[in-house]
Amino acid sequence: MALKEAVIEHFSTRQFFDNTFDIMSVKVLPGEYYATKDDVMITTLLGSCVSVCLYDPTAKVGGMNHFLLPEGGDANDLLSSAGRYGVYAMELLINHLIKLGARREHFKAKVFGGGSVIKGMTTHNIGKKNVDFIQSYLKNEGISIESSDLLDIYPRRVNFFPSTGRVMMKKLRQHHDTEAINCELRYRKAISTVGKGNDSGDVDLF
Repeated sequence: MALKEAVIEHFSTRQFFDNTFDIMSVKVLPGEYYATKDDVMITTLLGSCVSVCLYDPTAKVGGMNHFLLPEGGDANDLLSSAGRYGVYAMELLINHLIKLGARREHFKAKVFGGGSVIKGMTTHNIGKKNVDFIQSYLKNEGISIESSDLLDIYPRRVNFFPSTGRVMMKKLRQHHDTEAINCELRYRKAISTVGKGNDSGDVDLF
């Protein structure tokens, strides 16, 4: 599959110590993923993008990706150009987890994102395309979705603890969140040729 180097999913290297949770953490930006067998937290901020928190509860191995399908193509068709990009993003995460000792038949998924967060950009409803794609992909792969929080109009902050599979997710009620929008617009621009804030609200546990 020919993809521009700039939009290939990259392994995140952004590590920091999170004082709130008292744990080493890894931040995953759009176009990145992270997989580990260590007791860390993986965190990301989502707009229209989707993140899959994928883990093997037996091997205690898990990871997260953060991707956005290119606009164009039918996201429900895994053979479309947009679909191929999503498949590639998932395969990178799955293959890395298997290298760390996970087994495909043990995988469980928790899925988040697909919010309509950018004003005036609802024509293509890219968030719904992302959601339709990932639900179809996981069903085809026989990977069960344990829990999810999808669509709506809010950005989401997702904290994933891969050794246990626990997720803490917060919707950012001031939904046109500057950080989420700026990251997503940069990412959209980077992938545009492929296939042609303020925290508030309750924390949900998944």
